[in-house]
Order: sequence, then C-alpha cells, then structure tokens
Amino acid sequence: MSEKELFPSRFSPGWMETVQQVLATLQRGVGGDCVLLAGGAGEIIAQTGITEDILLEDLLSLLLEEAALTARLGHRIGDGTGISLHHYEGGRHQVYVGIAAHNPLLLIVLSRQPPPRRLGVVWLFLRRTLQELSHLVPSPAEAQKLAGQRARLLTPEQARALGLWMEE
Repeated sequence: MSEKELFPSRFSPGWMETVQQVLATLQRGVGGDCVLLAGGAGEIIAQTGITEDILLEDLLSLLLEEAALTARLGHRIGDGTGISLHHYEGGRHQVYVGIAAHNPLLLIVLSRQPPPRRLGVVWLFLRRTLQELSHLVPSPAEAQKLAGQRARLLTPEQARALGLWMEE
C-alpha cells in the first residue's frame, strides 16, 4: 500500500464529505461536468461528476508541469504562495484549472461546453474554492507529521511494509 492510497484517511471522518460538498458547490456554481481535486504529486484526492472521453491521468501529468511553473514563479518573485488560473477552450471541452503553489493543490473543472457563467465569474468561484480547500487539506509537512504519528502505533517493520516509516 502506498502513501498516496492513505492520503484521504489521514483526516477526520467528516473530512472527505466536506471536501465533496465544496467540490459539488463549485460544480453547481459554474455548471461544470466534473470537478477534480488533486495533490501536487498528481494523486486524485476527490472528484465530483464524470469525464467521458478525457483521460485524467494524461491531463494531470500536463497540469503538474503548470503547478511546478507556478511554484518556481512564486519562489523567484519571493512570496511563494501564489495561485495561478488556467483556461483551455477547445471545440468540445472547456478546462479551468486553479493551482495553489504553497500546498500544492490542483483544482480542475471540466465542461463539454462553455459554462453558463462568464469567465470572470468562473475564476472567482475557482479561486475562492481553492482558498477554502487550502485550509482543509494539510500541507505536505503536516501530512508527513501525521504519517509519522500513525507510524508510532506500529512496529518499525509494519510501518515500513505500509510505506509509513520515514527513512532517516
């Protein structure tokens, strides 16, 4: 079992339900077909709705490059806590992406047609949702600390087998 598979279980029992509600609110607010929350390593944390003809794995690998660019830009400018917003308008799909570099999180809205809202309203919904999720999802340092706390309940051999033991 990998660390990625354990990611959602690190939170309180109502955490996933809260995240799903936040994503569902965004989906209804902008009229998207699918809303996806992913971590900085491309792991899918939560999703509402479906995508019929887009491979999410391919999309995530491309968007991780954008997330890295956002993080580098934030470090170069000096504040390192930036949010970037991206929009792709194709013949059959609209893709809206919000990236929070400091956590890092990717929030993706997919739609088969332009949403009923104007682009500025979609950005506003996306940015506010991303800020809200940034408070709900722990940073990588907090996640490592939580994993270390769980590892203390197991023997070192058990923790290594589960991928929770932090090698020093």
